[in-house]
Amino acid sequence: MPYIDTSWKPDDVPVGQSRCFKFGGLEIGLFRHANGFFAIDNICPHRGAPLHEGLVADGQVTCPWHQWQFQLRDGVCRNIPNIQISTYPVEVRDDAIWIEINHSQETKT
Repeated sequence: MPYIDTSWKPDDVPVGQSRCFKFGGLEIGLFRHANGFFAIDNICPHRGAPLHEGLVADGQVTCPWHQWQFQLRDGVCRNIPNIQISTYPVEVRDDAIWIEINHSQETKT
């Protein structure tokens, strides 16, 4: 599975902040938590809000539009547990942040 270089260095994303990474038809929210980096689908399944603009606390992001909460580690919605968004492994290599994109996620629309 390919890792994609985001072109960001770890210092570009301070703890408690996030960024939006676009690859093909994907929008991925990259979040830096005290425990490391996490990447999830950036589009809220409820109404399409950009999750990287939401509040991050206690290992979850709160949607900026309607307050749905998603756990960063596994993408599970705290409000409706049978809803889960995709997560992506993140690595820091050679002072760069890389996100793993698998083939099935690359072709998602």
